[in-house]
Amino acid sequence: MKRESLLYASSDFSADMLYFAKAFVPDAFFAFTFKGKKCALVHPLEIGRLRAEADFDECFDASEISKKYFTRTDADTAAALFRYLGVSCFKVSADFPSLQLERLRAGGIDVEVLSEPLFASREVKTPDEIRNIKKANAVAAACYKALSEILAESKISGAKLMWRGKPLTSQIAKYELEKIALSMNAEIKRTILACADQACDPHCEGYGFIKPNSLIVVDIFPRLKDSGYYGDMTRTFLKGSPNSAQERLVKTVLAAQKIAIKGVKAGCVASSVHGGVCDFFESKGYFTEFKNGAWDGFFHGTGHGVGLDIHEAPRLGLADNILKENSVVTVEPGLYYRGLGGCRIEDCVLVCKDGAKKLSKYNYDWVIA
Repeated sequence: MKRESLLYASSDFSADMLYFAKAFVPDAFFAFTFKGKKCALVHPLEIGRLRAEADFDECFDASEISKKYFTRTDADTAAALFRYLGVSCFKVSADFPSLQLERLRAGGIDVEVLSEPLFASREVKTPDEIRNIKKANAVAAACYKALSEILAESKISGAKLMWRGKPLTSQIAKYELEKIALSMNAEIKRTILACADQACDPHCEGYGFIKPNSLIVVDIFPRLKDSGYYGDMTRTFLKGSPNSAQERLVKTVLAAQKIAIKGVKAGCVASSVHGGVCDFFESKGYFTEFKNGAWDGFFHGTGHGVGLDIHEAPRLGLADNILKENSVVTVEPGLYYRGLGGCRIEDCVLVCKDGAKKLSKYNYDWVIA
Protein backbone atom coordinates (compact mmCIF):
# COMPACT_ATOMS: atom_id res chain seq x y z
CA MET A 1 0.00 0.00 0.00
CA LYS A 2 1.28 3.44 -0.92
CA ARG A 3 2.18 5.65 2.00
CA GLU A 4 1.48 9.36 1.79
CA SER A 5 3.96 11.88 3.20
CA LEU A 6 3.05 13.57 6.48
CA LEU A 7 4.60 16.50 8.35
CA TYR A 8 3.90 18.28 11.61
CA ALA A 9 6.11 21.32 12.16
CA SER A 10 6.46 25.07 11.88
CA SER A 11 7.97 26.12 8.58
CA ASP A 12 9.86 28.81 10.48
CA PHE A 13 12.00 26.03 11.95
CA SER A 14 11.56 22.98 9.71
CA ALA A 15 13.31 23.00 6.35
CA ASP A 16 11.15 20.09 5.16
CA MET A 17 7.95 21.99 5.97
CA LEU A 18 9.22 25.16 4.29
CA TYR A 19 10.23 23.12 1.24
CA PHE A 20 6.74 21.58 1.13
CA ALA A 21 4.65 24.65 1.96
CA LYS A 22 6.72 27.45 0.36
CA ALA A 23 5.46 29.77 3.12
CA PHE A 24 6.50 30.73 6.63
CA VAL A 25 4.18 29.65 9.44
CA PRO A 26 5.27 30.25 13.05
CA ASP A 27 3.21 27.47 14.69
CA ALA A 28 3.36 23.75 13.99
CA PHE A 29 0.62 22.31 11.76
CA PHE A 30 -0.11 19.16 9.78
CA ALA A 31 0.64 18.98 6.07
CA PHE A 32 0.40 15.90 3.86
CA THR A 33 0.13 14.47 0.39
CA PHE A 34 -3.12 12.92 -0.80
CA LYS A 35 -3.76 11.48 -4.26
CA GLY A 36 -1.03 13.60 -5.81
CA LYS A 37 -2.11 16.79 -4.04
CA LYS A 38 -0.39 18.84 -1.34
CA CYS A 39 -2.71 19.49 1.60
CA ALA A 40 -2.63 21.27 4.94
CA LEU A 41 -4.72 21.15 8.09
CA VAL A 42 -4.64 24.61 9.67
CA HIS A 43 -6.57 26.82 12.03
CA PRO A 44 -8.60 29.83 10.87
CA LEU A 45 -5.78 32.18 11.94
CA GLU A 46 -3.67 30.97 9.01
CA ILE A 47 -6.01 29.34 6.52
CA GLY A 48 -6.86 32.42 4.44
CA ARG A 49 -3.23 33.45 4.07
CA LEU A 50 -2.03 29.97 3.22
CA ARG A 51 -4.76 29.46 0.64
CA ALA A 52 -3.52 32.62 -1.08
CA GLU A 53 0.24 32.41 -0.52
CA ALA A 54 1.36 28.82 0.12
CA ASP A 55 1.97 25.98 -2.32
CA PHE A 56 -0.99 23.87 -1.20
CA ASP A 57 -3.67 22.40 -3.44
CA GLU A 58 -6.13 22.26 -0.55
CA CYS A 59 -6.26 23.66 2.99
CA PHE A 60 -8.63 22.04 5.48
CA ASP A 61 -10.06 24.09 8.35
CA ALA A 62 -8.97 22.47 11.63
CA SER A 63 -11.62 24.26 13.70
CA GLU A 64 -14.43 23.11 11.42
CA ILE A 65 -13.25 19.49 11.53
CA SER A 66 -12.70 19.63 15.30
CA LYS A 67 -16.27 20.79 15.89
CA LYS A 68 -17.68 18.18 13.54
CA TYR A 69 -15.84 15.24 15.15
CA PHE A 70 -15.54 16.58 18.73
CA THR A 71 -11.76 16.38 18.79
CA ARG A 72 -9.52 18.19 21.28
CA THR A 73 -5.98 17.91 19.92
CA ASP A 74 -4.38 18.60 16.54
CA ALA A 75 -3.48 14.93 16.17
CA ASP A 76 -7.04 13.77 16.93
CA THR A 77 -8.36 16.28 14.40
CA ALA A 78 -5.87 15.06 11.80
CA ALA A 79 -6.80 11.43 12.44
CA ALA A 80 -10.49 12.28 12.00
CA LEU A 81 -9.74 14.05 8.71
CA PHE A 82 -7.67 11.12 7.46
CA ARG A 83 -10.45 8.66 8.27
CA TYR A 84 -12.92 10.88 6.41
CA LEU A 85 -10.61 11.03 3.39
CA GLY A 86 -10.05 7.29 3.49
CA VAL A 87 -6.28 7.45 3.93
CA SER A 88 -4.58 5.68 6.83
CA CYS A 89 -0.94 5.00 5.85
CA PHE A 90 1.72 7.69 6.11
CA LYS A 91 5.48 8.05 6.20
CA VAL A 92 7.23 10.67 8.33
CA SER A 93 10.79 11.89 8.86
CA ALA A 94 12.97 10.81 11.77
CA ASP A 95 12.41 14.13 13.57
CA PHE A 96 8.60 13.86 13.54
CA PRO A 97 7.30 14.78 17.04
CA SER A 98 6.85 11.68 19.19
CA LEU A 99 3.70 12.92 20.95
CA GLN A 100 1.91 13.50 17.65
CA LEU A 101 3.13 10.10 16.43
CA GLU A 102 1.67 8.32 19.46
CA ARG A 103 -1.67 10.14 19.22
CA LEU A 104 -2.01 9.42 15.49
CA ARG A 105 -1.28 5.74 16.03
CA ALA A 106 -3.78 5.67 18.89
CA GLY A 107 -6.31 7.11 16.44
CA GLY A 108 -5.81 4.21 14.05
CA ILE A 109 -3.36 5.85 11.66
CA ASP A 110 -0.48 3.69 10.39
CA VAL A 111 2.67 5.83 10.50
CA GLU A 112 6.13 4.64 9.41
CA VAL A 113 9.18 6.59 10.58
CA LEU A 114 11.81 6.80 7.84
CA SER A 115 15.55 6.55 8.36
CA GLU A 116 16.13 8.25 5.00
CA PRO A 117 15.04 11.82 4.17
CA LEU A 118 11.34 12.44 3.60
CA PHE A 119 12.15 14.61 0.56
CA ALA A 120 15.18 13.18 -1.21
CA SER A 121 14.50 15.72 -3.96
CA ARG A 122 15.90 18.46 -1.70
CA GLU A 123 19.41 17.27 -2.53
CA VAL A 124 19.11 18.32 -6.19
CA LYS A 125 18.48 22.04 -6.59
CA THR A 126 16.19 23.76 -9.08
CA PRO A 127 17.36 26.85 -11.00
CA ASP A 128 15.40 29.03 -8.59
CA GLU A 129 17.02 27.40 -5.57
CA ILE A 130 20.45 27.87 -7.11
CA ARG A 131 19.73 31.57 -7.68
CA ASN A 132 18.68 31.94 -4.04
CA ILE A 133 21.84 30.29 -2.73
CA LYS A 134 23.95 32.50 -4.98
CA LYS A 135 22.03 35.56 -3.73
CA ALA A 136 22.65 34.57 -0.11
CA ASN A 137 26.34 34.20 -0.82
CA ALA A 138 26.37 37.72 -2.25
CA VAL A 139 25.24 38.88 1.21
CA ALA A 140 28.24 37.11 2.73
CA ALA A 141 30.54 38.77 0.19
CA ALA A 142 29.18 42.20 1.16
CA CYS A 143 29.85 41.38 4.80
CA TYR A 144 33.44 40.39 4.01
CA LYS A 145 33.97 43.65 2.16
CA ALA A 146 32.70 45.56 5.20
CA LEU A 147 34.89 43.54 7.56
CA SER A 148 37.96 44.14 5.39
CA GLU A 149 37.25 47.87 5.58
CA ILE A 150 36.87 47.70 9.38
CA LEU A 151 40.19 45.89 9.72
CA ALA A 152 41.87 48.33 7.33
CA GLU A 153 40.60 51.28 9.37
CA SER A 154 41.71 49.71 12.65
CA LYS A 155 44.98 50.67 14.30
CA ILE A 156 47.25 48.30 16.16
CA SER A 157 47.65 49.30 19.79
CA GLY A 158 49.74 46.77 21.68
CA ALA A 159 47.81 43.47 21.79
CA LYS A 160 44.57 45.06 20.59
CA LEU A 161 43.03 46.66 17.54
CA MET A 162 41.45 50.08 17.95
CA TRP A 163 38.50 51.01 15.72
CA ARG A 164 36.77 54.36 15.96
CA GLY A 165 38.35 55.03 19.32
CA LYS A 166 37.43 51.72 20.96
CA PRO A 167 39.02 48.26 21.16
CA LEU A 168 37.70 46.07 18.36
CA THR A 169 36.07 42.87 19.56
CA SER A 170 34.54 39.93 17.75
CA GLN A 171 31.14 40.98 19.07
CA ILE A 172 31.44 44.54 17.72
CA ALA A 173 32.57 43.33 14.30
CA LYS A 174 29.72 40.80 14.09
CA TYR A 175 27.19 43.47 15.01
CA GLU A 176 28.39 45.58 12.08
CA LEU A 177 28.05 42.60 9.75
CA GLU A 178 24.53 41.89 10.97
CA LYS A 179 23.52 45.40 9.89
CA ILE A 180 24.89 44.77 6.40
CA ALA A 181 22.93 41.53 6.11
CA LEU A 182 19.68 43.11 7.29
CA SER A 183 20.07 45.88 4.71
CA MET A 184 20.11 43.14 2.05
CA ASN A 185 16.97 41.39 3.40
CA ALA A 186 18.94 38.61 5.05
CA GLU A 187 19.93 37.62 8.55
CA ILE A 188 23.12 36.17 9.93
CA LYS A 189 23.16 34.25 13.19
CA ARG A 190 25.95 32.40 15.00
CA THR A 191 28.56 34.03 12.77
CA ILE A 192 32.04 32.71 13.52
CA LEU A 193 34.64 35.42 13.94
CA ALA A 194 37.41 33.82 15.95
CA CYS A 195 41.09 34.67 16.15
CA ALA A 196 44.21 32.94 17.40
CA ASP A 197 43.55 29.72 19.36
CA GLN A 198 39.79 30.37 19.46
CA ALA A 199 39.73 29.53 15.75
CA CYS A 200 41.22 26.10 16.49
CA ASP A 201 37.75 25.08 17.68
CA PRO A 202 36.08 25.36 14.24
CA HIS A 203 32.62 26.21 15.61
CA CYS A 204 33.77 28.62 18.30
CA GLU A 205 31.93 31.84 17.46
CA GLY A 206 34.72 34.05 18.82
CA TYR A 207 34.64 36.61 21.58
CA GLY A 208 36.76 39.33 23.09
CA PHE A 209 39.49 41.45 21.54
CA ILE A 210 40.58 40.80 17.96
CA LYS A 211 44.34 40.42 18.14
CA PRO A 212 46.81 41.89 15.65
CA ASN A 213 49.15 39.57 13.74
CA SER A 214 46.82 36.63 14.43
CA LEU A 215 44.81 34.51 12.02
CA ILE A 216 41.09 35.32 12.10
CA VAL A 217 38.65 32.70 10.80
CA VAL A 218 35.35 34.25 9.69
CA ASP A 219 32.46 31.96 8.71
CA ILE A 220 29.28 33.74 7.55
CA PHE A 221 26.14 31.84 6.54
CA PRO A 222 23.36 34.32 5.65
CA ARG A 223 19.75 33.26 5.37
CA LEU A 224 17.44 35.13 2.99
CA LYS A 225 14.41 36.43 4.83
CA ASP A 226 11.98 35.97 1.93
CA SER A 227 12.84 32.44 0.81
CA GLY A 228 14.77 30.92 3.73
CA TYR A 229 17.73 29.77 1.62
CA TYR A 230 21.24 29.88 3.02
CA GLY A 231 24.62 30.81 1.67
CA ASP A 232 27.88 29.78 3.32
CA MET A 233 31.35 31.30 2.96
CA THR A 234 34.49 31.32 5.09
CA ARG A 235 37.54 33.50 4.76
CA THR A 236 40.63 33.86 6.92
CA PHE A 237 42.17 37.27 7.66
CA LEU A 238 45.11 38.73 9.53
CA LYS A 239 45.54 42.35 10.56
CA GLY A 240 49.21 43.25 10.66
CA SER A 241 52.16 41.19 9.47
CA PRO A 242 52.04 37.40 9.17
CA ASN A 243 54.98 35.19 10.05
CA SER A 244 56.28 32.48 7.71
CA ALA A 245 54.35 29.69 9.48
CA GLN A 246 51.07 31.57 9.09
CA GLU A 247 51.81 32.29 5.44
CA ARG A 248 52.55 28.63 4.74
CA LEU A 249 49.40 27.49 6.56
CA VAL A 250 47.11 29.76 4.55
CA LYS A 251 48.87 28.93 1.27
CA THR A 252 48.40 25.22 1.95
CA VAL A 253 44.68 25.55 2.75
CA LEU A 254 44.08 27.62 -0.38
CA ALA A 255 45.85 24.98 -2.48
CA ALA A 256 43.81 22.22 -0.82
CA GLN A 257 40.57 23.99 -1.66
CA LYS A 258 41.56 24.27 -5.32
CA ILE A 259 42.35 20.55 -5.41
CA ALA A 260 39.00 19.69 -3.80
CA ILE A 261 36.95 21.90 -6.12
CA LYS A 262 38.73 20.37 -9.11
CA GLY A 263 37.66 16.93 -7.88
CA VAL A 264 33.96 17.79 -7.52
CA LYS A 265 31.68 16.68 -10.35
CA ALA A 266 28.50 14.71 -10.85
CA GLY A 267 29.06 11.02 -10.25
CA CYS A 268 32.16 11.38 -8.11
CA VAL A 269 32.42 9.69 -4.73
CA ALA A 270 32.37 12.23 -1.91
CA SER A 271 34.96 10.36 0.15
CA SER A 272 37.45 10.58 -2.72
CA VAL A 273 37.28 14.39 -2.64
CA HIS A 274 37.74 14.40 1.13
CA GLY A 275 40.51 11.83 0.97
CA GLY A 276 42.36 13.91 -1.58
CA VAL A 277 42.41 16.86 0.81
CA CYS A 278 43.64 14.69 3.69
CA ASP A 279 46.41 13.21 1.55
CA PHE A 280 47.50 16.65 0.32
CA PHE A 281 47.74 18.04 3.85
CA GLU A 282 49.83 15.09 4.99
CA SER A 283 52.10 15.43 1.95
CA LYS A 284 52.84 18.98 3.11
CA GLY A 285 53.61 17.85 6.65
CA TYR A 286 50.30 18.86 8.24
CA PHE A 287 49.19 15.86 10.27
CA THR A 288 45.98 15.37 12.23
CA GLU A 289 46.47 14.27 15.83
CA PHE A 290 44.57 14.11 19.11
CA LYS A 291 46.83 15.33 21.88
CA ASN A 292 46.43 17.05 25.24
CA GLY A 293 42.66 16.59 25.00
CA ALA A 294 42.15 18.35 21.67
CA TRP A 295 42.50 17.80 17.93
CA ASP A 296 45.09 19.47 15.73
CA GLY A 297 45.20 19.41 11.94
CA PHE A 298 42.22 18.69 9.67
CA PHE A 299 39.50 16.99 11.69
CA HIS A 300 36.22 17.85 9.99
CA GLY A 301 34.61 17.08 6.65
CA THR A 302 35.57 18.84 3.45
CA GLY A 303 32.04 20.10 2.89
CA HIS A 304 28.27 19.68 3.12
CA GLY A 305 25.11 20.44 1.24
CA VAL A 306 23.46 23.87 1.53
CA GLY A 307 19.86 24.90 0.91
CA LEU A 308 16.97 25.44 3.31
CA ASP A 309 19.25 23.98 5.99
CA ILE A 310 22.77 25.23 6.52
CA HIS A 311 23.93 21.62 6.79
CA GLU A 312 22.09 19.12 4.61
CA ALA A 313 22.75 16.32 2.13
CA PRO A 314 25.09 15.56 0.51
CA ARG A 315 28.20 15.41 2.69
CA LEU A 316 31.80 15.69 1.52
CA GLY A 317 33.44 13.46 4.09
CA LEU A 318 34.18 9.83 4.82
CA ALA A 319 30.85 8.53 3.45
CA ASP A 320 30.84 6.96 -0.02
CA ASN A 321 27.80 8.87 -1.25
CA ILE A 322 27.75 9.85 -4.93
CA LEU A 323 27.44 13.54 -5.81
CA LYS A 324 24.46 14.31 -8.03
CA GLU A 325 24.24 16.88 -10.79
CA ASN A 326 22.78 20.21 -9.57
CA SER A 327 23.42 19.51 -5.91
CA VAL A 328 25.14 22.33 -4.03
CA VAL A 329 27.98 21.69 -1.62
CA THR A 330 30.51 23.71 0.31
CA VAL A 331 34.21 23.07 -0.12
CA GLU A 332 35.92 24.11 3.10
CA PRO A 333 39.24 22.50 4.02
CA GLY A 334 40.92 23.85 7.14
CA LEU A 335 43.96 23.45 9.35
CA TYR A 336 44.07 24.20 13.06
CA TYR A 337 47.11 24.20 15.37
CA ARG A 338 47.08 25.76 18.81
CA GLY A 339 49.85 28.29 19.16
CA LEU A 340 49.76 28.98 15.43
CA GLY A 341 46.04 29.48 14.82
CA GLY A 342 43.48 28.26 12.34
CA CYS A 343 42.69 28.75 8.69
CA ARG A 344 39.59 27.70 6.76
CA ILE A 345 38.56 28.73 3.25
CA GLU A 346 35.02 27.95 2.10
CA ASP A 347 32.93 28.46 -1.02
CA CYS A 348 29.66 27.01 -2.29
CA VAL A 349 29.83 25.14 -5.57
CA LEU A 350 27.23 23.75 -7.94
CA VAL A 351 27.92 20.14 -8.91
CA CYS A 352 27.90 19.89 -12.71
CA LYS A 353 28.47 17.05 -15.17
CA ASP A 354 31.99 18.13 -15.99
CA GLY A 355 33.07 19.83 -12.78
CA ALA A 356 32.03 22.42 -10.21
CA LYS A 357 30.82 26.00 -10.59
CA LYS A 358 31.30 28.48 -7.77
CA LEU A 359 28.17 30.08 -6.33
CA SER A 360 30.11 32.33 -3.97
CA LYS A 361 32.45 35.09 -5.02
CA TYR A 362 34.90 37.02 -2.90
CA ASN A 363 38.66 37.43 -3.08
CA TYR A 364 41.15 35.51 -0.96
CA ASP A 365 43.24 38.53 0.11
CA TRP A 366 43.85 37.74 3.72
CA VAL A 367 46.53 40.14 4.96
CA ILE A 368 45.17 43.55 5.98
CA ALA A 369 47.99 46.02 6.56
